[in-house]
Amino acid sequence: MTRTGSCDCGAVRFRVAGPVRDVIVCHCGACQEAAGGPWAASAAHRGDLSVDDGGALAWEDGAPSAQGARRASCGRCGAYLFWDAPGRGTVSFAAALLDDGGCRLEVAAHIWVEEREREALLAIGVPVAREGLPESVRVRWRDDTPATG
Repeated sequence: MTRTGSCDCGAVRFRVAGPVRDVIVCHCGACQEAAGGPWAASAAHRGDLSVDDGGALAWEDGAPSAQGARRASCGRCGAYLFWDAPGRGTVSFAAALLDDGGCRLEVAAHIWVEEREREALLAIGVPVAREGLPESVRVRWRDDTPATG
């Protein structure tokens, strides 16, 4: 199963030739600054992800991250596309930028949530964490073909 996606202007295209992770919504300050609000991210195994950027992808090293991650945006339209932490076998990407809009993906958890936001998010019925994803939370990987039509 293959999924494709792109930034808002289409200068950066990506392809995932394998399963994708359900969505984790990050509320950390760096993601909110880069995305303009909480960032809804899926992920792909590193070897399943290919990117065609025509030189438009801009990696930002040194952005604050508890994992030492770097972020990438399109240098043309500014869309926040990727989050890549060293030593991980996966790369996170903006779920909404999938060509199918991330259909069939579910929100698995909200992470790095400030206390003032917790109560409203807990009402949604998915795990909410003050920091990163707790080990107790299991996130599904999906390799089903998106619905068409």
